[in-house]
Amino acid sequence: MSAQRARSAINEANGAALVVVGQPKWSLELENPVPAEDDAVLLIIGEDGRATAYSGKVEYGQGIRSGFAYAVADELDLPVDSVEVVLGDTRRVPYDRGTTGSASTRTVGLQLRRAAAAARQALIGMAAEQWRTDAGGLTVRDGEVLDAADADGTGRSAGYGALLKGKSLEIAIPEQIVIKQIDDFRLTADAARRVDAVARVTGAAKYSQDIALPGMLHGKILRPPSYGARLQQVDTTRAEQVPGFVAFVRDGDFAGVVAEREDAAEYALSTIRARWEEARGEASDWSLPGLLKDNAKNLAVLRESGSLDAGFDSADRVFEGVYFIPYVANATMEPCASVAEWDGDHLTIWSGNRSPFSERAGLAEAFNVSEESVDVITAEVGGSFGSKSNTVSYEAARLAKEVGRPVRVGYSREEEFTWSTVRPAALIEIRSGVSADGDIVAWDYIAYHAGETPFRGRRGADTPYGTENVRISVANAESPLSSGSYRSLGGAVNHFAREVHIDEIATGMGIDPVELRMRNLKHPRYRRVLEAATQKFGWQGRNGPDHTGGKGFGVALGHDVGSYVAQCVELSVSGREVQVERVVAAFDCGLALNPDGVRNQVEGSIMMGIGTALWEAMEFDGGRVLNPGFSRYRVPRITDAPEIEVELVGDPDTPSTGAGEPGIVPIAAAVANAVTDATGTRVDQLPIVPRL
Repeated sequence: MSAQRARSAINEANGAALVVVGQPKWSLELENPVPAEDDAVLLIIGEDGRATAYSGKVEYGQGIRSGFAYAVADELDLPVDSVEVVLGDTRRVPYDRGTTGSASTRTVGLQLRRAAAAARQALIGMAAEQWRTDAGGLTVRDGEVLDAADADGTGRSAGYGALLKGKSLEIAIPEQIVIKQIDDFRLTADAARRVDAVARVTGAAKYSQDIALPGMLHGKILRPPSYGARLQQVDTTRAEQVPGFVAFVRDGDFAGVVAEREDAAEYALSTIRARWEEARGEASDWSLPGLLKDNAKNLAVLRESGSLDAGFDSADRVFEGVYFIPYVANATMEPCASVAEWDGDHLTIWSGNRSPFSERAGLAEAFNVSEESVDVITAEVGGSFGSKSNTVSYEAARLAKEVGRPVRVGYSREEEFTWSTVRPAALIEIRSGVSADGDIVAWDYIAYHAGETPFRGRRGADTPYGTENVRISVANAESPLSSGSYRSLGGAVNHFAREVHIDEIATGMGIDPVELRMRNLKHPRYRRVLEAATQKFGWQGRNGPDHTGGKGFGVALGHDVGSYVAQCVELSVSGREVQVERVVAAFDCGLALNPDGVRNQVEGSIMMGIGTALWEAMEFDGGRVLNPGFSRYRVPRITDAPEIEVELVGDPDTPSTGAGEPGIVPIAAAVANAVTDATGTRVDQLPIVPRL
């Protein structure tokens, strides 16, 4: 929200308010920084004593609306019901690069705490001036400034709204603002109740699929039969006769139907006769591993130190492994949907995009208008994990521009699976050298990730194990499917290969896999999570597989977005059935502002990762997706859920780091290692179950 818009809103309402402005510093801390407003509005406290916080992040199940609300409430000592959080509306919130990288709490959450602390300090200052007393003797409680040391014993107090009566004040966040410590929190540490829970379970929350405007039409897109197909001819004669038909829109390969009702649009679309020229290549899910390496480009050496030749020469054993991870779908609960409305050259979009400002920029470019001419309003989002993109909004806007009325485009489940992005597949090669006592003395790692850029493949590619002779390389390869972001980007993929390889070393050397890891880990936070997880799990140690009874035990560890995690798995294997029975995770994200929320995120990540480990994979051939729905794309079910224990072991004096993604990075490897322990069959490809 720009400061100008905030001031205009306050003036129009003839209201008084305390406005806290500042530069969203997260914009300067992350990769690819963007210019930020110096006077972006972060927080407003009104005459009614209520606080409103503003962020460009969006809520799609991770709980940031609650996290932000509790953080602001604690800093201001307000009831949480007196705090409103406005998210993802480009008309009202500061610029944000998108809800990615588990950055919400550690960046925007911290900045909102600083803004609330600045407001608290300003309110105390206003009371001190009014009472002609020293601000150092004042405190806040339940939305009031208190003078507990009042000389006449009356215990003066003033509510925030009363202090602001008839006044409008704008302040900037001081550089040296003091925020509360965890021991001073009254709400956040026990914030189990989500502020949006009632709306979500009663149906009051409006998701992108629920948005409806007066006079709204419905659009359906004519999809090609395969990736890369070009539209040659089209016959809409029968479609035009369907009751409720409004228009057929074509622009090159883009074509769609607009109708008064969604069912009419679907039926009209089904009657269209189209001829496509298909560019069906030879790529398929079974040929993909070879294609990734054969078509590799843009090789980037991320880190190189020591001498690999010297390291391998000194090794008593050399291990080599090749690991393949397929494309997996984001498989969100809510398929994409957008509503678009034009007012002259001004476009308003209601959608479920996790990056509303990126969507605004993309639409402005696509329709050759300024970004100020595009507003994106984010509805509630029923899951994302990386798949929610600009495409559906462009489709709705393109149709709406043609017919001059609001148009809604909502994807079917098949469209969501086929045309949304998928997690990039990868082929990873590892060669390691190990001394007789289990020290890793050489490590050569190269990963080939599907996609246009090697950036996604960098995350999690480095090794935490302390060898002096190391080379970490990442390349990208042309992707036959539309690949994109996914929970942890390439982190889970890279961790799978590395942590499975570590177990292969342990088995080959006859060393317990936990002992081998501890022997090579130097970083204290890695050691802490591994020690905590194995102790809680009751790890008994093993020097090789014991396949009696089909029981297996596995371990893996990881690091992502500043947080550390170790996981132990117990499972059973019977034929081609794998039942994960128990998972213990030790998690270190520093200060856990909302412990219950952190556990929820880790549990969700574990379940998602179990799915990618055991069953999930996109099947395709010649540009056609073969399993575009849950009937053929297997995700974890409630009967697949194991007992999950999450132990939070972070130091509260360490700043908060991400919680939404780290839990997924080691779980596939821990499951694979447990399956190997149970069966004696080496697991170097995912998913596991079809290969048992």
